[in-house]
Amino acid sequence: MSDQTQTISASTPVTGLAGLNAAQRAAVTHGDGPLLIIAGAGTGKTTVIAHRIAYLITVKRVRPEQVLALTFTEKAAAEMERRVDLLVPYGFTDTWISTFHAFGDRVLRDHALVLGLSPDFRLLTAAEQVIFFQEHLFEFPLHYFRPLGNPMRHVQSLLQLFSRAKDEDVGPEQYASYAEELARRAMASPDDKALAERAEREVEIARTYHQYQELMARNGKLDFGDLMTRTLALLREHPLVLQRLQERFRYILVDEFQDTNYAQFQIVKLLTASHRNVTVVGDDDQSIFKFRGASISNILSFRREFPEAETVVLVENYRSTPSVLGAAYRLIQHNNPDRLEYQEGIDKRLRPCSGDGPAVESMAFQTYQEEADWVAGKVEELVEANACALGSIAILVRRNSDADPLLRALNMKGIPWSFSGARGLYDREEIRLVVSFLRLLADPHDSLSLFHLAGSDIYGMPAADLTLCNAYARRKHRSLYEVLLDLTRRPGAVPELSGVSTEGVAAATAILTDLHRYLEKAVREVTGRILYEFLMEQPGYGKRLLHSNSPRDHQRVGNLALFFGLVQRFGEVAPQDRVAGFVPYLTMLIEAGENPPVAEGEAAEEGVAVLTLHKAKGLEYEAVFLVGLVEKRFPSIDRREAIPLPDELIKETLPSGDFHLQEERRLFYVGMTRAKRYLFLTRARDYGTKREWKRSRFLVEALALPKEEEERPWRGTPEAAIGRYAPPLHTANDLAVRADTPLSLSHYKIDDYLTCPLKYKYVHILRVPVLRDHTVIYGAALHRAVQAYNTHRIAGQTMSLEDLIDTFEAHWVNEGFISREHEERRLQEGRDALTRFHAVAGIRPPPTSVEKRFSFQLDDDIVTGFLDRVDEREGETVIIDYKSSSVRDHKAADKGARESQQLALYALAYWKSVGRLPDRVELHFLTSGGVIVGHAVKKEKELDQAIDRIREAAIGIRGGLFQAKPSQWVCDFCAFRTICPATVWIGERQG
Repeated sequence: MSDQTQTISASTPVTGLAGLNAAQRAAVTHGDGPLLIIAGAGTGKTTVIAHRIAYLITVKRVRPEQVLALTFTEKAAAEMERRVDLLVPYGFTDTWISTFHAFGDRVLRDHALVLGLSPDFRLLTAAEQVIFFQEHLFEFPLHYFRPLGNPMRHVQSLLQLFSRAKDEDVGPEQYASYAEELARRAMASPDDKALAERAEREVEIARTYHQYQELMARNGKLDFGDLMTRTLALLREHPLVLQRLQERFRYILVDEFQDTNYAQFQIVKLLTASHRNVTVVGDDDQSIFKFRGASISNILSFRREFPEAETVVLVENYRSTPSVLGAAYRLIQHNNPDRLEYQEGIDKRLRPCSGDGPAVESMAFQTYQEEADWVAGKVEELVEANACALGSIAILVRRNSDADPLLRALNMKGIPWSFSGARGLYDREEIRLVVSFLRLLADPHDSLSLFHLAGSDIYGMPAADLTLCNAYARRKHRSLYEVLLDLTRRPGAVPELSGVSTEGVAAATAILTDLHRYLEKAVREVTGRILYEFLMEQPGYGKRLLHSNSPRDHQRVGNLALFFGLVQRFGEVAPQDRVAGFVPYLTMLIEAGENPPVAEGEAAEEGVAVLTLHKAKGLEYEAVFLVGLVEKRFPSIDRREAIPLPDELIKETLPSGDFHLQEERRLFYVGMTRAKRYLFLTRARDYGTKREWKRSRFLVEALALPKEEEERPWRGTPEAAIGRYAPPLHTANDLAVRADTPLSLSHYKIDDYLTCPLKYKYVHILRVPVLRDHTVIYGAALHRAVQAYNTHRIAGQTMSLEDLIDTFEAHWVNEGFISREHEERRLQEGRDALTRFHAVAGIRPPPTSVEKRFSFQLDDDIVTGFLDRVDEREGETVIIDYKSSSVRDHKAADKGARESQQLALYALAYWKSVGRLPDRVELHFLTSGGVIVGHAVKKEKELDQAIDRIREAAIGIRGGLFQAKPSQWVCDFCAFRTICPATVWIGERQG
């Protein structure tokens, strides 16, 4: 192999310390014991965490699996993991880097039997909790909180209360003790009617909380709060489990510590109790997630819990100009005395490392439309002056709904944008269309859904014709479906419909033909199959979106993919997956308040980022617009919880000041400190209401303005006001990746691209929904069962055949099979294969590792993946991959192992890790007749070929080259053969 692919050996010292400042170096090289890193905005927090993990592994000789790093979002965990991968000279990084909830989920599944849980417990979303509560409503001991006139009135508030209680580590027993004490006090004071009512309420809540937990456990379900409280219970009640986890995780790091809740801090304290090697990184001035349970008192009281802790303060800011940092510091001073800087007597003022920049600019407008027009114009001006690239500009809003006028203004100027994380998936037109279609299959007489679908781009019934038919249906008290039937089956028989055009009749015929065809199919086939065929397997809407070059159309495909995920989730739990069952389920989700985020636009790097301030946490931009800065919008009005957790049960230390106002001020501070060079603060006097809006107090505090308002609002021209109603300009979409953007590649991404670049685009960029094939379902269920078996063996536990088959069946999905008989036969085939596997697997020594993660850098890109199994004993290393496909004999199995590109990549990863090749690789084919093993030895030549494949894929992906590579073999087995234009070309060529 060439020298360029050589990796650093395990004995190489960390070289990255040279790029750190003195405070960062002190944090990274801290030895044992607790460490508090106070990391202000733009001071290199993520850099310090990644370097500290690398330092612990490479210099202190800590094994990667002895390090646990916890953070709050999947995106933050992925970024931390990526940086560690670049720093740690190992191909295999077994460091646990995850969110708190992912950590809890993994620990609970590993120890589910200890807690009496099923290992395949189901985690409910907030909306699914409401549905669960509704289904069991009359099993709860409710009276006060279940008025018969509106029994569901308090359900969401009760569930939010239970979640808040779990944040504070208050279980049903503790809540019951509090309620019982309150009842005793009420009985002792019979004249205190208010106390009696309060006691009655709290006793009812306590009993309901207990019943809720009992019912959830009985049905094998958990919510997100349970992931923390159940993990705490495991650590407290099972000393042996706690001891093992303490021994495993010798060093624990917590990112964004100011956002932890009370229960999460208790988990950290238990895990570190024996060694106290805990590093927490945070900034109390950036604590902005109180609404999801964050306890700012954790960071404020860390030194009281760990008095021996060292403190490192990072204040060298590598992001913003002096004017931005000066304004932000003036603002945040107004949160004293409840700040760490004030309480600890430390200096947190950020020192800019960049040069001078323009002053912070504040603008006032008469109307919100003028505000939006000015912002869009300023964006255009910055780009045309080459002051900023589009992708380095952000518009930050307080609420998602505040973004609408800004998006319209950007559209009018043809400026690309991405709106990150906006909720409202069900409100998107493309989702409304598929929901209307599904509702029609559940009830063809749903006139509203039929009206919507008939007039859509899919069928295009002329508006005049559709309106005429709908008006006639209302007058005659008939459904629109019946009227369209008359129109198409008895043309001319209804004089009132004689005005319907030929085009209208053709559209009505088309929609009724499709409706009747899908009604027939909906009785027999799963929801996803019906929806997929409607969108993708006939010319029209889905294919139009797919083949479009518009970023908006690509986002619509992404939204449809998200909706297919919801359909799939229903299919995994429904006794029988049919449209007739899915539609009521979806209705309940919507009524329960679910409205998931929409897909993020694909052109995010080349467009202006529009996002909420909460979403902007951790990001930075050359230019930032903070908009809508008026009182009662920012700071917002404090909307307290409908059923608050009693103060007596709150364990965090509450601040002395106005907590809501302080958090809003911190949110403003976070928004300001996202700006690297340009910061624009804008507001309007008129936001579409009768009253005039006053400027935000935060503007006065940050810019040291006089309290009496003197600004004269900027007014737009009449031409600009008229121009708002012009049609928006269109922009092209470029799918190429910037040259300096590292790619994250895996075997499947590489294989998909080299097989057919267009397939890669469909799968990994557009994320086109794909119906799962029965072979994929079969293989995935087998894989999960074998993985569970091997994981138990590593832990020194046995797994019975019954438990093995139960695990297999728990991961089975009844989708994609030709018939019920076909599915039953495949199930039995899987049971037989696992029976044979179980009979022989226990004879071999246990594996060294299971699902071992690898990651290595090649050129500028990162290659990642997981090894099914690695056996290392007596100086021999074997990499094993399990396959569910059938082979007849060992000769065929050996051939599969020799030719496997996947195993070649795995051998390369191992070589990257330890500097030598594995002794052999094996494919274990799980068949009903037994386990057939294929052997091969991978040579350096094959590793060079794997490197060439990686580079070939990276060059094409980075260049945005996604042309089809049609061939008979590839197209016949491609999931996209019905929607890909190249497939049609093959058929024509062969014909």
